[in-house]
Amino acid sequence: MLFRKKITFDQAARFNYELDRNEKLKTALKNLSLSQSGMGKKKYLTELLRLFREEGLDLSLKELDMLLLLRQKTDQLLDENRDDVQHGSYSARDEGASAR
Repeated sequence: MLFRKKITFDQAARFNYELDRNEKLKTALKNLSLSQSGMGKKKYLTELLRLFREEGLDLSLKELDMLLLLRQKTDQLLDENRDDVQHGSYSARDEGASAR
């Protein structure tokens, strides 16, 4: 039987906070991405997880993948909402929410 470890809100919030605010981590991730062409996929992923672990985020590869996907989807939703507000377009869902 396969058990899936769930990502908690606290884990997602901490992950996003570190990616957005931790300058040391941001610099290390940038440097890793710049040197990625000289290493294989396995070494790159191992190094990526090590950088997060050094900042107190002990993640598995699957957890990292889920957190990155969650972040990407959240960014997409925020971009869609920002576009709706900038263009003055509101969906029926928005009208229903404001009527409550």
